[in-house]
Formats: sequence, C-alpha cells, structure tokens
Amino acid sequence: MFRDILILTLAGFCLSAVTLVNADVANKLFLVKQEQVYDALWNPSQPELQPKMYEMGKSYKYETHMESYKNKDAFYEFLTLYKEKTLLPRGKIFSIFYPEHLHEAIVLFKVFYYAKDFETFYKTAAFARNFMNEGVYIYAFSLAVLHRPDTKSMRIPYFHEIYPYIFFNTEVIRNSYEALLYQGSSSPAQSSDNTIIIPANYSLLYSSSASQDDFKMMYFTEDVFFNELNYFNHLSQPFWMPSEEFNLQSGKRGEEYFFVQRMKYARYQLERFSNDLYEIPDFDFNYPIPRGYNPSLSYHNGYPVPHREPYATIPNDKFAVIRELRDLEYKIQEVIDSGYVFYKNGSFESIRTPNGLNVFGNLLAGNPESPNRDFYGTYGILARDVLGFSPAPRTQYDVVPSVLQNYGVDERDPMFWSYVQRIVYYYKEFASYLPEYTYEQMVYPDVKIESVKITDVETFFDTFDYTIFSTVNHGNVNDPTLIKARQYRLNHKPYSYEMIVNSHKAEKVVVNMFLGPKHVPGVTLADNYDQFMPYDQFLFDLKPGTNKLERSSTEFLVNGFEPMSSDVYYKEIQKAMSGSVAYEMPKRLFTYPGHISMPKGKPEGFPYQFFFYISPYNEEYSFEIESRVFGEIKSYSKSFGYPLDRPIYFPMEKLPNAFFKEFYVYHKDSYHKDSFHHTH
Repeated sequence: MFRDILILTLAGFCLSAVTLVNADVANKLFLVKQEQVYDALWNPSQPELQPKMYEMGKSYKYETHMESYKNKDAFYEFLTLYKEKTLLPRGKIFSIFYPEHLHEAIVLFKVFYYAKDFETFYKTAAFARNFMNEGVYIYAFSLAVLHRPDTKSMRIPYFHEIYPYIFFNTEVIRNSYEALLYQGSSSPAQSSDNTIIIPANYSLLYSSSASQDDFKMMYFTEDVFFNELNYFNHLSQPFWMPSEEFNLQSGKRGEEYFFVQRMKYARYQLERFSNDLYEIPDFDFNYPIPRGYNPSLSYHNGYPVPHREPYATIPNDKFAVIRELRDLEYKIQEVIDSGYVFYKNGSFESIRTPNGLNVFGNLLAGNPESPNRDFYGTYGILARDVLGFSPAPRTQYDVVPSVLQNYGVDERDPMFWSYVQRIVYYYKEFASYLPEYTYEQMVYPDVKIESVKITDVETFFDTFDYTIFSTVNHGNVNDPTLIKARQYRLNHKPYSYEMIVNSHKAEKVVVNMFLGPKHVPGVTLADNYDQFMPYDQFLFDLKPGTNKLERSSTEFLVNGFEPMSSDVYYKEIQKAMSGSVAYEMPKRLFTYPGHISMPKGKPEGFPYQFFFYISPYNEEYSFEIESRVFGEIKSYSKSFGYPLDRPIYFPMEKLPNAFFKEFYVYHKDSYHKDSFHHTH
C-alpha cells in the first residue's frame, strides 16, 4: 500500500486553507479517502506494485454490479467496450484529441462519476487500473475525483509527476534510468536522503529548430507550473463536458473562455517585451507555418514527440482539415461582422446583446453550450491538429500527438501563442461592436487617486526540484529512492505599493489593478487594451478624507501558491492521520503560479506600468463561480477584465479614479555553475 512507502511520487498542493472543524472521525475518514486517491494514481503502469489494490481489481466483477451505478447507459456502454475488446491497449499513447480515445475516456469517466458511493468508485478504479490504458485511466479518474460530490477538496497529482515524459527532455529521462541503475554515477547529483537530482535543461537548448526569438522565451514557455495551469484549467471545464449534467455553472462559460485566452496572451506579450520582442508572428493555413519547434521529447513507448521545422509546409494529409478550418474562419468572421448566429434549432438571432459575448465565446470554444456545434465546429481542436504537425495515424492504436495536442505542455510550442493571438483577434473584432464606455460612465467624482508608490521590483532565476519518479519502472514497492529534475525558473522578490486616495464620503469600493507595457512602439490603450493583464481586484472601505491603501505582492490574485513536493506533502498527510497536526481543507487545488506572475525585465531595468481603477461597489454587478479546481472565483465588476474589456477612446488618465504608475523591473541573474548542487 501507498502508506507503506517512505516517499511517494505524487504531487501535493499548498495547505493555505480553511481548517476542517468537524470531529476527528470525519477528518480521519477524509484523509483515508485522500490516501486511497493517491494509491489509485501511483505508477499506473505497474499496478502490481499496489498489491492490495491490484487484488481488489482482479476480484471485482464489474458486470455483476449494475445496481451500483446511477447511469445505466454508461454502465452498459463500458461493458460492451470491455467485452468486445476494442479498448485502447495498455502501453499505447492516449490523446483526447483523437475521437475514439476521447469517447473511451468519457465513457470510463461516466462510470466513475456515477458510481453510487466512494467504495464502488474505488473498486471500479482498482478494476480499471489493472487493464485499461494508463492514459485513459489517469484522465478519467482524475476528472472523476475533481467532479464527484463525495471527493470535493480531494487533491490529485500534478501531471508532470504522473507523466514526466512530455515535460522533460529525453536526456533527463535517460539520465533518470541510468541514475537508478547505477546509483553513485557522476552524471546526476545525489543527496544523502535517497534523492537523486537530475539537472534539466530546456528542451530546445541545443535545437536548431527554434528561432532566436523563441529561444529567448523558453524559460517562460516551458515553465512547468505555468503549463500545468493549462492542464488543470482543462480538467476544471473540459471542452466536451456538458455544463448542466456535471454542474459546471455555465452561465458565463463563453466569457470565461475569452478571459483565460486574453490573460494568457497579455502575460506572454509582457514577457516578450522584456526580451525586445514585440509582434507575435501570425499565420495563414494557406502558407508554410512560420515558427518551428523541436520539443526534444519522447513518449513512454519511445516514440518521439512530433517536431516542425521553421516555415514548414503543412503535410498533405492535413488538407481536408485545412479546408474545414478555412470554412470555419469564414463563418466566424461572418458572425462577427453580421452580429447574427445560426442556432441549431434553425433560428437566426442577433448576439449584439448583453449575453452575446458569452454566446460567441461558447461558439469559438466549440463546447456543448455552443449555439450550433455541428455548424460552427471545433476550431481549436482542428487548429491544434494542423499546427502541431502530428502524423496521420495508421490505426486508432498508433496515435502520436503533437505538443499542441497535450494539455499541460501545449504552451511550449511557439505556435500555441500565435493561435491564442488569433483567438484574441476574434475577441477584439467582436468587442469593437460593443457599446463604448464613456467618460461619464467610468468617472467616479467622489474618489481621487492622489499618488501611488511602488517598491523596487526585482526578478531572478532560482531552481525548483520536480518529482519524476514515475519515469522508471521499479522492482519492488519498498524502493525509497526518489528522482527529481532540477530546472531553472523565473521568480521575483516580494514587493508592495502604497496608494493615497481621497474620498468625499465613506463607501465600499472595488480596486482593480492591471499590469501593462510602457514605452513600447505602437502601444496605445485604445488599440492594445488586450495587452494589460488583470493582476488584482479587492474590496476596500474608504473613509471620508485621505485614505492609505497598502498591499503586498503576496496578496495579489496572481500570486497564488507555492507548490509542495510529494515527499513533503506525504509527511503532512501522515502527521494529520496520526493526529499530531490538524489537517486544513484547501480552498483551491490550483491557482496562478506566483513565481511567474512578473515579467523578467532587464538588468538595467525595463519599464512597465500598473493601471489602477476604483469604482463603487455594486452588489448587482458581483458574481461568484464555484470551481472544484480554482475554488470560489469572485468578481465585483460588470464583466471579466472590466474596464479593459473593450476599446476606450478617451484619455483615461483624466479620470480622478484612475491612475497609471510606471515602474521598472530589474533582473538580477543569479546563475552559478554549482547551483544545481543546492536544493531550494
């Protein structure tokens, strides 16, 4: 059992949360279930290393337990796949972007999700873990944990700890094998506590396929937890999952989709400015793809992850997909220009309405809330297929997905950002038809921001150790050796600001904060509002007269959490189960990685600016979204990203309740040749 191992190989999450205040029995029951969830996800390629769960799976007769599942259709559909032996074999590569694979994963997820109680859920997992394809199993089980009512607040591993092959290059994977076989070799560093440290370079470090521009950005695009954010965002709201059936709170699903894309785009642009890069290369499906990418990665079965040379011609087998994409782009542009959508029921309705952006977002995302998915398709899925250059599979068992077809590492490919820019372009085109915000709408005459002072902002590179134990098959369950990859990552020192605000009266207000570029050629707020990243939002009670607002970067919404490694988290679980410490229920399982929230800047300093906007609190505009991954998401504004959610053509610096504050980001390069031998 998992509890018999000194160090586990699965990920943990931060413990900043609300303490569980129920009786110790309830606390212990939760922890036992949490441990069982980890058991179920530990080294699924070697189910026999969990003897108790392995035997449970062998003895479970799925076909005799129909009454234990609430969804009979899902029960019988999975039983048919199982009996007909058409399931994806173990050891094969799984991809949710291949229809047959996705269908299989959805059916298994539904079996997990509709199990009547946790005991049935766990026995079903033990059964599926023994014979299902590892990728299908991991995906379906992880989703079920995050969406079942009785597993709320349960944590699942970080994806890089379950499946490190697509996060770390082949050199790291090979070194981990050699290190375990020949412990004491001089290539990896090894500590005295049975932990092997493998130095990990970025995947394109020695590749000619990367342009010099994209090479400069690898520390950002290949940041592990920044990519993990995309994976957990997908698990929170899979593109295929119906909101109503699985309680996804779909009221603003389309708007959320656009907000996430805009936030990614703005953050990427801000990082490019630190590297003297401005325009993101665009693309046309009729021409060669401008940005090359060689990930230097291999799947667990040895197949290399597909690569793409710069200005590569799109393969002939993609022509049918390209024709469909061109057709979809025409339809999308027609929706933007006409303001009308052709619904599945045959109606033709205007979306120049308050809910129009949400409808358009669902359409572009191609999710089940799309007004007509049969007609408007799934643009993103098709674009990833073409841009990633994945080879045409001979059979459904020979799929080799590209990086773009893997949530969790798709941001590594430079063309991902060209694609996101395309989505933001569609957003801006649609937003250009929305009513403009006027000075009279945005002014708050009772409040004036007098000044803002910001402490120096300093960035640096430190190292982080990522657990990659599951790269290696183990001979026995009692092997205490832990393997970690040590890689550089961008980080920043804490900083703060002080704002002086004058108010005519006592009132509760909303303070919005955005991070944007400064002194960048061609950047104006009217045309480039999308390059300002939402950074913070909070409520504040102003009193009459002068008010001082002080806020630290550690409080900002984008400075979410510092991850906890598996071995440390396991010790916390053991302490809680023994009763020596109180276990704290997490408010969220994942959030924006704080270390990557600030652009790198330059040694001599590089200018950015914060935009502050204060508005009166209006409960009517507030809304809350409950996410099983990201916790309670509260907004106190009219829309996501307000007021920089559409073009503004008057000078906002004239508003007394708005303030632009320029500051410099100083990068201190802390690289040392021996830094791989220091644990952080």
